[in-house]
Amino acid sequence: MRFDLFARFRDRLGYNPVMFYPLILLASCGSDGTGDDSGASYAPLSWSVLEEGPFRPGFQTWKHSYPVALGESPREIAINIWYPTTDKTGETAAYLEGLYRDELAFLDASVAPPAYTQGYPVHVYSHGDRGWGATSANMMRFFASHGWIAIAPDHTDNTLLSSADPRPTVHYIHRPWDIRASLDLLEELDGDNPLAKANTDAVLLSGHSFGCYTAWANMGADFDQEALEAQCLSLDEGRCTSEEIEAFVSGALAEPRVVAGITMAGAIRRGFFGEVGHKGVEIPVMLMSGTEDHDGIPDSWESLQDMDSISWLELEGGCHQTFATGVCSTLDAAAGFEAINAYALSLGRQAVLGDESASVTQLLSGEMVVSEKATYSMGPSTR
Repeated sequence: MRFDLFARFRDRLGYNPVMFYPLILLASCGSDGTGDDSGASYAPLSWSVLEEGPFRPGFQTWKHSYPVALGESPREIAINIWYPTTDKTGETAAYLEGLYRDELAFLDASVAPPAYTQGYPVHVYSHGDRGWGATSANMMRFFASHGWIAIAPDHTDNTLLSSADPRPTVHYIHRPWDIRASLDLLEELDGDNPLAKANTDAVLLSGHSFGCYTAWANMGADFDQEALEAQCLSLDEGRCTSEEIEAFVSGALAEPRVVAGITMAGAIRRGFFGEVGHKGVEIPVMLMSGTEDHDGIPDSWESLQDMDSISWLELEGGCHQTFATGVCSTLDAAAGFEAINAYALSLGRQAVLGDESASVTQLLSGEMVVSEKATYSMGPSTR
């Protein structure tokens, strides 16, 4: 596919996911690994956050069914997973039931041994409205190239292939639970599976657009019952059951394994969390937005200044899809991903791996600038 095929569509699509995904994206996944088969000679915290790591990205899709509350039958989701491989060639990965192909990731590739003594660090992602788990495949491949496992569910009933309309209230409960179920599945893998070495004790979470709601819920933002009951008038044909209200306000959607979060192209939804619900989040949060996207983040930024650790990356010329498929008429995709990936990996390395190396701390303190397109700001408590 070619980017010029999408020029007539991209500005009209606005907040909706791109209907045709150009997966022949940007740059290759970098050089071969430098360690031996045991991974013992790797020094992953010395790898530059500005460049792809030494691995190629392998890819698998899992079908998963997990029990949910509220008297429903088990929920079935597809889970996308990227991981490091030393394979140099392989079968092209396919996303969304084979609808899209990614020549930069290898389907069912062999799994490289962990480059980290504590196992594979984990990054989990929530896609946007009518999207799919691989909408931000560039970022997921980037993490895999650095030895991470990157995992993302397709949120059933809200994908490009099938989306419930009107959207039922319970979907706002299912989304955070899909993230939890994805991490649970990694944790429960049989010991013979090489991916069982995933370290899910502390993970990085990101979300794009509607996925920002998922992220705030998983990060532990407090739901405001009064605001929520008003919001329910516009959900599920005007009602929320008492069981649904309880699921929201009881803290059942928070995921304690998440130790840092990234929200991309989406503001906090005050209709769910009220004016002070963000105060329930006690982990580092990084907002990402583009100047050409009307996502409400500038207003959110002002209201989030009392958080313990908050920062904001704004990309000049960035569009809504800059943070997902990369298709944007006002910012080159490669330039966008260069900044997005560097800041995301830096936050992950610091929060998940305790990395206090100069390159990471200088980037997250604002001392180092990745791109002339990037403006990085920190809240008072983050400085």
